[in-house]
Amino acid sequence: MTGQEGAKICDILLAKPVHLLMDDDLLRRAYDLATRFNRPTAYDAQYLAVAERLACEFWTADDRLFHAVAGELPWVRRLSDFRG
Repeated sequence: MTGQEGAKICDILLAKPVHLLMDDDLLRRAYDLATRFNRPTAYDAQYLAVAERLACEFWTADDRLFHAVAGELPWVRRLSDFRG
């Protein structure tokens, strides 16, 4: 991709509406999930907390994360299982 193409794509992405979710309850829930599932990185737990709040499926390519939570969080899905 050229620099010009990258800049055009960046402009397209920046024109899309982005909703930030950040509040104390969400951070606390992420911490609870990280502790419960012994997750070593904060971003894994943040993604889980957001998906849980939005009541949506969470698709991941991270097999370790999937296996850590699969038995208790049925809305977490593995990308390798996707059938499009």
